[in-house]
Amino acid sequence: MRWIIDRAGWYFSLGRSRRITSAIDLAEEEKSLKYVFHDPTLEANPRSLISVLGTMPDNLVEILDTAVQACRDQAEFPIAVLSELRLDLIAARSVPLEFIPTRRHLPSVPAEIYGRYIRQRWSLIMAKWDVSNEIALSSSIDEFLADQIGADVVQQLTCEQSRHAKDGQREY
Repeated sequence: MRWIIDRAGWYFSLGRSRRITSAIDLAEEEKSLKYVFHDPTLEANPRSLISVLGTMPDNLVEILDTAVQACRDQAEFPIAVLSELRLDLIAARSVPLEFIPTRRHLPSVPAEIYGRYIRQRWSLIMAKWDVSNEIALSSSIDEFLADQIGADVVQQLTCEQSRHAKDGQREY
C-alpha cells in the first residue's frame, strides 16, 4: 500500500521525492507482519496443522475455535489451512492461516500442473511451520486432490513423486 502512495506522490510531485521518514514510521514498519517467533517458549511448542480442505461445514467457526483451543490446551501452536477464502475466518482468527486454492480458483490450470502445485504448496506449508501433528477437519490432502483432479491423476503424481525421491531429486 505504501508503494502505491509513494508512486502517486512521486507522480504528483513531478518526480521529486518528498517523503520524510521519521523514527516513528520505522518503528511501525518493524512491528508489521512477521512470520518469526519472538518468544522462545512459543517457538519450542510443537505445531499442529488444522486443515479444512474441500467442503466447508456450516459451523466452521465454532469447529475451528474448538480445535484451536484444544491445541493450545495441549501446549501446541495451531496453524489453520483452508481451501476457501473466508474473510470472516481470516479477520477473526488468532492463528496463522494458510490457503490451498481449489480448481474453482484456478480453472485454466491443467489438472497435472494443479496437482503438482498443490503438492508443492502443501510440502512448503509443512516445512515452513515444522508441523508435528495434523488435524484434518474434512478431507486429507490426498482426498482433497482426488476430489479436485481425479484419483487417476493423483496416482500418477504420487508415482512421479516417488520416482523423484528415489532418484534423489527434489520432491514436490
